[in-house]
Amino acid sequence: MPELVTSEVLARIAGERDWDALQVVCDQHLLSVEGELAAQLLGVLTLVPDDELRARPRLMMSWLCVYYAATQPEALELRPFLRHYTELGTRLAASMDIANETSVATLTTVGVAAMIALREQGRCVDAEELGERLTARAAQLSPLPGADGAWRPGWLPLQRGLTRTLTDELPAAVELYRHAYELATLEPVPAGTALNASANLAMIFANLGHTGPAGQWLRRMREFEAPSPRVRYLLTVGGSIAEGWDALDRYDDSELARVLETVGDGTRRIEVWPFAAALMFAHGLYRGDQAAALAHLDTLRLSHAPELTELPAAARIMRRALIDLLIATGQGTRALRLIKESGANEPWLTLPAARVRFLNGEYGAVRALASRLSWGSVTSYRDLRQLLLLKAIAALRTGDPHEARAAADLTDRLRAPDEVLSLASLSAADRAEIQQIKEFPLTDEARERLARAPGVFPDRLDLVELTSREHAVLAELDDGGSTPEIAGKLVVSVNTVRTQVKSVYRKLGASSREGAVLRAYELGLL
Repeated sequence: MPELVTSEVLARIAGERDWDALQVVCDQHLLSVEGELAAQLLGVLTLVPDDELRARPRLMMSWLCVYYAATQPEALELRPFLRHYTELGTRLAASMDIANETSVATLTTVGVAAMIALREQGRCVDAEELGERLTARAAQLSPLPGADGAWRPGWLPLQRGLTRTLTDELPAAVELYRHAYELATLEPVPAGTALNASANLAMIFANLGHTGPAGQWLRRMREFEAPSPRVRYLLTVGGSIAEGWDALDRYDDSELARVLETVGDGTRRIEVWPFAAALMFAHGLYRGDQAAALAHLDTLRLSHAPELTELPAAARIMRRALIDLLIATGQGTRALRLIKESGANEPWLTLPAARVRFLNGEYGAVRALASRLSWGSVTSYRDLRQLLLLKAIAALRTGDPHEARAAADLTDRLRAPDEVLSLASLSAADRAEIQQIKEFPLTDEARERLARAPGVFPDRLDLVELTSREHAVLAELDDGGSTPEIAGKLVVSVNTVRTQVKSVYRKLGASSREGAVLRAYELGLL
């Protein structure tokens, strides 16, 4: 266990000008030093000559960290600090020879800062490539626990896990976070790494609706104290997001409001902002203002650089939110087009695709979609519970009570008695229908919350679906082409174009080119 840094220790280091000892102190207490002690440590760091500072990259990083701890102790997101931290890390990494570096501590301190800088530029592939090189070299230098660098065990896999989280490679991220947690807890005093790893694991499992593992990692997270209040938010925000999903599943509005106040609406400049945004959008869908949540998508895009909103995790979360909210606000045709453009076979689109078909009365399609979902894929249990309920109702309405009961029984196995969201996603009439074959256990509190739950989705959607050829004809009508011109461009006969135009008009409920084009824009077909 490292010795607690005191004013006397700092005074001795300053008097002896023992910069190696100063580096050890900074390595051990970097995240925990605060208040008057941070100011004293900063005073000692200012005594280090420039040439001695340049010879110790970790001490340069420490100088920056201690400066902000002393001058901005109340900052929540630490944005100015992180900007300078990543800029310094990038400069130091540019001159670091990874293959010949002999200190794991220096590899980790400088390398991680450079990895974060790459992620903030949207360069996650480069960040992971750097992480792999750092990991390989660190393994060569410290094959056994307790070697140089054990002062921050697990930090490299933790950061690589965050990279994989942002690229939506969740199984790989989970494996890296677990490894980081295991390494950190080998030490007598596991510090921020174990706290951060368990928080992010809880976040991933909760986002997917896997309540058991999410709860386990939340309990582990709560076993650790943050090194200091100053860094607690960044280290535990993933755990707060997990708590928010738990509250949403239970329809606990007061707890959910508390969590959203903590994590924000996705506009804060934190790396896990897409997962905070996912929670905020789910709140808007099920418990809030759906139209306001739709409008917030534009706010979110303006709050982060395009290279960050286009990263796989952020892009998936925002696209799914848009589709769900379009369905909820009655814009089924627009939602269906987005589903088709995104790839209808994607597991994360199965539920909205089934819901669109369900609300359009296509019960056979709902059963087919639900049956096609692979249990071997990374599947959201939150989605699966709702999908199975839709399948059960669809089976009842197509005369298959046996399949309906099987789907309802499986739903029951995937939910807890205090879970409300899956049943609340159905209309009151749909719930009454399925309760004829299955009585789902509910706690008294859950039953009361379900009874008060407002409707989420419309009772019906009227879809307009055009064939690919009809859509091509519609696009040419929008461009102002005449019937012969469209026929020539699409290499078909004039009569074929006339037939397709009539079909387009009929499906859109229009009697003229202008009316058809206007209606197509309203539906999102153009």
